[in-house]
Amino acid sequence: MAERPAKRAPRPGGGPRLAVIDGFAGRRSAIPFAVLVLFVLAIGLFGLLMLNTAMDNNSVRTQQAQQQQAALTDREQQLSQQLAGLSAPSALASEAAALGLVPNPQPAFLNPTTGAVLGSASPAPTPSPTPTPTPTATPSASATGTASASSTASGAASAAALTLHTASSSPNASPKASTSASATPSPSGSQR
Repeated sequence: MAERPAKRAPRPGGGPRLAVIDGFAGRRSAIPFAVLVLFVLAIGLFGLLMLNTAMDNNSVRTQQAQQQQAALTDREQQLSQQLAGLSAPSALASEAAALGLVPNPQPAFLNPTTGAVLGSASPAPTPSPTPTPTPTATPSASATGTASASSTASGAASAAALTLHTASSSPNASPKASTSASATPSPSGSQR
């Protein structure tokens, strides 16, 4: 062993006295430090793996949300086009005509600021019923004379109704055009 220096005499100032204490003079082991470093690295790698997995999950969810948003946008555009087609004046006029509604040639209008009635209201004319052809049975050879006469009379009546219906509608005008033209009243005509 190495020689130790001799103990010094107390200082004359009366301060605390310093002394050398014998302790462990050997080299410390590096194993606990290496285990600590490996433990910190393992926790860091595990955290990095969890972070990477979470980022991948978020990117998958983002892609799915974007695809869903694109599908919903397409559906919205389709529905808005369908709504625009259904709310067109010609479509509304044809639906109104199918329900039996007729346009009023002389409507009255209300002024929202004053509450005054502009024009004179008159009831709309009642529509004439549209004749519908009825199917007739062809007479058979074994039918009696009265049955054949009644079916011939009903066939003649339905043929007359068909010719009356086709003669009343003009071949150049479509029903939608005539309905939509008469369905939109002009405000200037109603003030008379």
